Amino acid sequence: MTRIKYLRHRQIDQVKWDKTIDASYNGMVYAYSFFLNDMAGKRWDALVLGDYEAVFPLVWGRKYGLKYLYQPFFCQQLGLFSKTRISEDVMHQFIKKIPRKFFYWDFHLNYENSFFSPLINFVNRTSFTIDLNQDYLSIYDKFNSDAKKNLAKSAITGYIVKDNDAPELAADCFFYAYGHWYPNLETLKKKILQCANNAIQLKKGFTRSIYGKDGQLWCSGFFFMAKDRIHYAMAAPTEEGKKHGATHILIDEVLKEFSNRLMTFDFEGSDLQSVAYFYAKFGSVKKHYLEIKLNRLPWWCQMIMKTKK
Repeated sequence: MTRIKYLRHRQIDQVKWDKTIDASYNGMVYAYSFFLNDMAGKRWDALVLGDYEAVFPLVWGRKYGLKYLYQPFFCQQLGLFSKTRISEDVMHQFIKKIPRKFFYWDFHLNYENSFFSPLINFVNRTSFTIDLNQDYLSIYDKFNSDAKKNLAKSAITGYIVKDNDAPELAADCFFYAYGHWYPNLETLKKKILQCANNAIQLKKGFTRSIYGKDGQLWCSGFFFMAKDRIHYAMAAPTEEGKKHGATHILIDEVLKEFSNRLMTFDFEGSDLQSVAYFYAKFGSVKKHYLEIKLNRLPWWCQMIMKTKK
């Protein structure tokens, strides 16, 4: 096997990196350098096989002077991305090359990464996807009765779809509704907005908004789109939009727009029962990926962490 190298951030050839993600069979928007730069700054290193035949980003932080690996917000999956199919043996080779200076791991692999080790803890994470390579009526037929009822009501009321709103509108809706779930809210909002705006510039993202016929905003959403996959990244209804089931409308309009294409709509989760139920309304299919955890923290650090709980 060609040698796997550990590269610090400054050593990574980001042009070659992005070409690898473009050519990889399992590439995702999260693995592009713009996404990693925007969401992790310079705190991402990498494992690279040969001349960028396969790549594995390592997003890291530091606490109590110790380095750890983590999964950034809005970045559902990372792991190994490759131009050729990934065997479990190849995964083992990459995992073994993660430097021991990273004392604690808690990060996600991607759908195509299969791996097992008795030394590492695993959590099976859930996402929901819809195959868009079918006509819209076939997609709609799989909606449950509640989703269809909501859409029927909104069709009678009438609404307007806009496709050129700035992502700031989606971020305002999202963080107003769900901001209490996130730490360092203003910093995170700045990061994801920078990432969203860069994605639009690179044609790897778009916004869609729903308005009432009177021009009042009901819902706004931002979607990443790359490697034949649309990611439901950041969306929420306004108080007025909740009265009209506006999130149902938003999702339905995107599914309608991108039907009959060789693409996948990815809801990006969730393991929360209420959220999973909502995504299942649209006839989505469960997909699984792995979260891996490893704890080699020194005893004194683990004691500090326990006392802070």
